[in-house]
Amino acid sequence: MSLPTGHTSAGTEQPVTLVNAFSVPMSQKDRFLDRWKDNARCMASAPGFLRARMLQAVSDKAELTFINVAEWASGTALDAARTDPEWQRSIKRLTDDPELDVTPRPMVYRTAIDVAPGDKLQ
Repeated sequence: MSLPTGHTSAGTEQPVTLVNAFSVPMSQKDRFLDRWKDNARCMASAPGFLRARMLQAVSDKAELTFINVAEWASGTALDAARTDPEWQRSIKRLTDDPELDVTPRPMVYRTAIDVAPGDKLQ
């Protein structure tokens, strides 16, 4: 299967983090979060999924009102999960909902620097 249109293959056996920033009018936040939970249920059952968090901006004036941070055991696990037809349908329900004005901005990242308390960076 191929990845959904607009998605780039992560193509690595290394751990990756999917960061998806969303612009959503705050008046639509409850509907958006309900739709995202449908998507998260699909994501959570995929092999290689480790954890996801949905962050909400503190200010109602933020351009990026929500940010999803999802950790995966590998880029190939994420690639495989994104080909799942049910996950693709859940994404389509979120992005094509006529009652939601949502703009997603997904990108896959790998760790460049990891800092823990007490670490001395050089």
